[in-house]
Amino acid sequence: MTGVLPRSRRSVRPGDRERHPAREAPAGPTAADLAREVRDVVADLPRFLTAPLVRPWRLRWGATAAEVAAAMPGDDLVARARYRCTRAITIAAPPAEVWPWLVQVGCRRAGWYADDLLDHLGHPSAREVVPELQDVRVGTWLPMAPTPSEGTAFVVSSLDAPREMLWRTPTSTWAWRLVPLGGDRTRLVTRLRARFDLRHPAGLLGVLLLELGDFPMMRRMLRGIRERAETEHRRRVPPAVHPRRLAAIRTVHTAAWASIESCVGYLLWSGMTGRSDRRAAAAAAVVVGAGAWSSPRTASAVRSPGSPRPPGPPVARSPTSTSRAGSRGTCRPSTSRCWG
Repeated sequence: MTGVLPRSRRSVRPGDRERHPAREAPAGPTAADLAREVRDVVADLPRFLTAPLVRPWRLRWGATAAEVAAAMPGDDLVARARYRCTRAITIAAPPAEVWPWLVQVGCRRAGWYADDLLDHLGHPSAREVVPELQDVRVGTWLPMAPTPSEGTAFVVSSLDAPREMLWRTPTSTWAWRLVPLGGDRTRLVTRLRARFDLRHPAGLLGVLLLELGDFPMMRRMLRGIRERAETEHRRRVPPAVHPRRLAAIRTVHTAAWASIESCVGYLLWSGMTGRSDRRAAAAAAVVVGAGAWSSPRTASAVRSPGSPRPPGPPVARSPTSTSRAGSRGTCRPSTSRCWG
């Protein structure tokens, strides 16, 4: 008896490809975007040029020996693959938060998080999760060019969210695996396998592009996914403050405000007794400086989650500058005149 696999576990079959339209073309890149993209390409230029010299290392960049040897989806789909690489990166975010960044990739979609000047027509890759690009299923096309075709687009061949996904072209497979780690972390492992027909110019061009450009572009892509996923994770779950560090911040905070209160008391005593000396001037300087100084880090350490913000520092007022009760005017210390 044959069963029917759930849609998320099916493999794509000929004639079963669903061509999902790309989202509306993003606005053109700004001058700042282009400057950043040129800078990124220049930074990657040494990696493009030296890639053939470090081939064994770059084919397994970031991956352990166990990850290189492990089986992955699509290993048996491309016979006589001439290009095989396995790379990995650790991300400080759970798989469920990494997965959305992966499924929305593609030209005229969210980009590839790599060198946008080279693979996304200069349009910056998305820095947020795009809801309308999350409905990825077997048969979805992930274009590598503005006008996708079977040779210029990956097709989602199988997926098991948020654990595994396989992209496929007629001559290559690109597999992804998200392994959950302790502490809300993810091990993102990817494997690319491709074959070439060296009897045709297109095959020679493919070899050149992969041997020179694959490593710098995929390295930047993995790091781009990590940076975006970790930023979003930190926004959702602020990092906890270490208890000892929190205690130290509170101690410094308490000592600082105790000093300020002492200066305020000294100023009040000096005003009532008519005393004026260097100590009073120093105390006034401390109080004025405290009134202009604010420490968000200290305030966040003192406040517990959900508690109201503490009041600001007390400001000392000398008797000569205090307005009369009920008066709406202001007085200058040097004169007795008031202006309403």
